[in-house]
Amino acid sequence: MGTPVAAVSGDSPQGMAEAFKRACIAVLLGVIAIYFAVTLVQSMWPALVAILGGIGLVAMVVGGIIIWRKMRAGW
Repeated sequence: MGTPVAAVSGDSPQGMAEAFKRACIAVLLGVIAIYFAVTLVQSMWPALVAILGGIGLVAMVVGGIIIWRKMRAGW
């Protein structure tokens, strides 16, 4: 009449060991993925800082020019 309850719920020693093994493998794969993601961000970090810094500098200059022109012409 189907699968025994112990095999489905993981109460048997083999079922719990298999579940523990799968959890360990999942954690290991997650750690590896995070490691490679951090390595990728570290390799791109100088370029990201330069690009975002340049965009920020341009935005500040343009904003300053707009504010200066508005103040000279009146709001």
